[in-house]
Amino acid sequence: MKKIVISAAVSLLTLGLIFQLVAQGTGQEAELWPAIRDVVPRLLGGYVVCQVLQTWLRSERYRLLLRGAGEPRVPSAGHSFLATLARNAMVDLLPARAGELGYLALMNRNYRVGAEACLGSMAISFLFDLVALAAVLALAIAAPWARGQATWPLLAKGAGALTLVCLVGLWGLLTLLPGVIVPLWARVRARLNRPQLQRAAAFVDNTLASMARVRSRRLLLGAFLLSAGVRLFKYAGLFLLFRGVTRVHLPAMAGADARLVLPALLAGEGAAALPLPTLMGFGAYEGGATAVWSLLGFPAAVALLAMLAVHVVSQMVDYILGGAALVAIAWGRPTVAREAAGRAAPPRRRKLLALAALAFLGGALLFAAYEWRAVRKRGRLTPPSQGLAVAAGAAEVQALGDLAARHRARLVWSSNRYGNHDILLMEWPAQDIRRLTRDPHTETYPRLSPDGRQVLFARSQVAWVSQRQSAPWDAWILDLDTGTERRVATNAFFATWADGGRSIVFQRNRDREVIRLSLRDGREQVLLRTGQAPIAEGISLQTPDYRSATGATAITLRGARRATGWVDADGVFTPVGDGSTCQLNWATDDSLLYVGQGGQMKNIIFLHSLTTQTSIPLLDLPGAFSHEYFPRLSADGRLLVFGASAGGHEHDTADYEIFAWETGTPAEAAVRITFHTGNDCWPDVWVAAEPAARPPEADRGQE
Repeated sequence: MKKIVISAAVSLLTLGLIFQLVAQGTGQEAELWPAIRDVVPRLLGGYVVCQVLQTWLRSERYRLLLRGAGEPRVPSAGHSFLATLARNAMVDLLPARAGELGYLALMNRNYRVGAEACLGSMAISFLFDLVALAAVLALAIAAPWARGQATWPLLAKGAGALTLVCLVGLWGLLTLLPGVIVPLWARVRARLNRPQLQRAAAFVDNTLASMARVRSRRLLLGAFLLSAGVRLFKYAGLFLLFRGVTRVHLPAMAGADARLVLPALLAGEGAAALPLPTLMGFGAYEGGATAVWSLLGFPAAVALLAMLAVHVVSQMVDYILGGAALVAIAWGRPTVAREAAGRAAPPRRRKLLALAALAFLGGALLFAAYEWRAVRKRGRLTPPSQGLAVAAGAAEVQALGDLAARHRARLVWSSNRYGNHDILLMEWPAQDIRRLTRDPHTETYPRLSPDGRQVLFARSQVAWVSQRQSAPWDAWILDLDTGTERRVATNAFFATWADGGRSIVFQRNRDREVIRLSLRDGREQVLLRTGQAPIAEGISLQTPDYRSATGATAITLRGARRATGWVDADGVFTPVGDGSTCQLNWATDDSLLYVGQGGQMKNIIFLHSLTTQTSIPLLDLPGAFSHEYFPRLSADGRLLVFGASAGGHEHDTADYEIFAWETGTPAEAAVRITFHTGNDCWPDVWVAAEPAARPPEADRGQE
């Protein structure tokens, strides 16, 4: 049972490491998740079938060579298949085929197969892997379509070098081993008189003898045919997997056919087999394959992402199958592996070992779950569906018209109804929706200037970025009178106005700094920084909001500490709410607005008074849309705008609708502003000092 627990723990730990690679990656690694998540199921299934078939052929080759070596304890076909599945996972994990030693230990300890016979069969299997690979390369360079490819010289040189290595290896096995190596070793063996060397010498004796026995033509032909089958199913499966991970998100690579994919797979496998200190071959595999793709004229960055996705998915499949095989072996290992029951550890020691194994399993499970959660926290790395417009009911149209008639206001928000998120504007009392930005990149987090004439917003540096990714964003300002845009800060996210519109405040440096930027002279001031009091190291700073009158900064903390609060001008942090609260922003100089837990769909909008240090529920919508987010109060405190969904949570993908609510009225008086199944998020509002007259009915409109 302890072996079952430990086997499962090792598998979970390894999967956790893969999740960590995805979750903590930047650049191309940060775009890996959608390719993995959206792999075509039938192509992934084809890869799994091919992987199982090549593993079965590999295990049959081991059994054939073990029988040829005279090994009396050859495992059954089923047990050998399980051991080979486990071997695949171990070879993937360790560099330069060092994982083969794990297979040797597994066969020797669990099935009592002689270590000498195992080592001999592994060496000959490796030789025939090279022979089969040389045959594949020879067929590739002989094909008519290969001669015009940029990789043909590379393939030809590789085939020539590999053929030479195979010829030397076969000559060594068939001629040099029995005629030179065995007699030479016999003379050396006769001179080894030290007792401490006898055991090692006997091991060499038996290994050479077992290899010398595997020399019949029929047996070697069978080993070659099985090796060729291994290669066939291996590359067929990898080709299917390549198509599966590239079809949805990497169209530039998805069109590559087998004659282009095969050289890249061969180069990646060859690089991963080099004696480099890489865990799971990451880096070496992608580097070798990407070099070939570059020769073929494909973009290196896209090729790297494609091969990394292939590598991660193939490793995950191998670890799942290998982990299941280890559990099956530990559960039903043969009685030959259970020797000397009297040598069992004392009961106390057995209990301690069992507890240690369970603790290991629990830790590995928590680690894998934590890293999986980190992957999910990265958000979508491909745009969500644009959604569709829905018809507003007569009562909803009337309610919006009545509300708009009472205010002269501007509302802005981010919406993906045109593709990647754009900034939209609705002006009251007219109610028409206008698209302010048309850039192909993603725009979000709009904030109206104190005079209502400009919009500050975030624009991504690449076409699509999840709002959970804070790095690749810049701050821009749009003039509503002229329509002109200008970038005011690079690497800036969640920017808000400060100092009456003369400055902006934003987060930077991967949420490690809060910066105040003067729009007059471009000077920057660091308001908060991770690692400097009162912000401890490891804390992320999110959605800052600066109050010029008091010099206080409202901030949401994540990472090493989950909290919301405000830092006063003296650098003292005062928490507001608990670790579950978020989206803290100033309502007035002495009150804060935030989203907390509770209510019909988990969320309630709260108002916190700095004077009394108390929070009161401000709004929880009745009805279907009751998951409130993105609250923003107008400067005069008369109007609250926010987003609400029917249960979805993800900020930039869920079907949030924008609502407006006149403070002091019943919750059911909140008015729905948008009617669209796409994502509408991060609204803001500016209200003029004087109310407007009700517009004519013909002037109203909804896009």
